[in-house]
Amino acid sequence: MSKKSKSAPSIHLSVLTLQRFAASFYGLTIEEARKRLARGKFEMTTWGDSKFGGKQLVAAFPKYEVRLLFLSDNRVGMASVQVLSKWAR
Repeated sequence: MSKKSKSAPSIHLSVLTLQRFAASFYGLTIEEARKRLARGKFEMTTWGDSKFGGKQLVAAFPKYEVRLLFLSDNRVGMASVQVLSKWAR
């Protein structure tokens, strides 16, 4: 009898889900984004360089963080989701 080898689980579907979730924030205002992330712990900062700048909202949850960058029109221009390891918090 041969043993089935255990392979690492694929995270492809999880990544696609996270990408869709992050993309759902594009174009939202700060207020709209805060409502969608109401259960998170918020931190708002200002970011910028010589050509671009705006506000950044980080919503922290026990297992992940959502980071939103707002452009000069105060709408989400970039969004990312970071999954935290169990040791991070």
